[in-house]
Amino acid sequence: MKKIIITGIILLLVCLAVPSPVPAKERIVQLNLSGCADCNAAGRMERILKKTQGVTKHTNKGHGLLIITFDDEITTLNIIIDELKRGKLFVQGEAIFLK
Repeated sequence: MKKIIITGIILLLVCLAVPSPVPAKERIVQLNLSGCADCNAAGRMERILKKTQGVTKHTNKGHGLLIITFDDEITTLNIIIDELKRGKLFVQGEAIFLK
């Protein structure tokens, strides 16, 4: 009987010590960009976001307003912003997480 109780306690401690896997979250963020006035900015934005791993969807709402959906297990907002900067597209103000 003691072995069963001890085994049960050990199993309970192991279950509590091992973190449960956290599922990937789909994140949706709104960014305001500068540098979107020139004629090629939309094309640059499209190319940058298509090649950025983890970005699953993006919508250009016009006038520098960009909605991006990404998998936070694959990429981060900082990586996305850095990629946009490399393409001469700069975030103005704070990012707004919609989800």
